[in-house]
Amino acid sequence: MIKTPDWYKETPCKGRDRLFFSSDKVDRTTAKKICANECQHVDDCLMMAVSNELIIGVWGGKTGPEIERMVNAA
Repeated sequence: MIKTPDWYKETPCKGRDRLFFSSDKVDRTTAKKICANECQHVDDCLMMAVSNELIIGVWGGKTGPEIERMVNAA
């Protein structure tokens, strides 16, 4: 189980699971734009996702498959 980081309470994705965990390409693109344009914790989020191998959803502006490639490249 991953502990929710303190910075999460200040993120624009909080409460938007339907968008950030959607299988719809348009939703994923929208989620990535929110990360890039609205989130001050995008780098922290991506680091958390890679280090914990979170490959489902959008984390730190990357989709699960993009994160999985980063994990496998490390």
